[in-house]
Amino acid sequence: MHEMPIVRKIVKIAERHARESGARIVKRLVLQIGELSSVVPDAVRLCYPMCTDETMLKNAALEIEIIPAIGICQQCCGEYNLVKNEFKCPGCQSEKWKISSGRELLIKEIEVV
Repeated sequence: MHEMPIVRKIVKIAERHARESGARIVKRLVLQIGELSSVVPDAVRLCYPMCTDETMLKNAALEIEIIPAIGICQQCCGEYNLVKNEFKCPGCQSEKWKISSGRELLIKEIEVV
């Protein structure tokens, strides 16, 4: 599970930003994870409590938003969800596309007190 070091780094970043803002506690952390990223949301949820123990995020709620894998067809320029359409353009059936979104791993919000 490669998510453990990723989550540890996210926690360090969130803690640093919380301290810089003068916060004492982080109440909520919102992450955005792309459908095509190599990060598995369930694995993040599993290791999150271990990574936040003895940090400002110890009791912080974790919310994960999934960013859809959007592709742009190189043939007809249509935009579509790659995963839902099995990586084939629903308009022209082409399998040639460029990824527009879906690889991200972002900290969207850090709610502090």
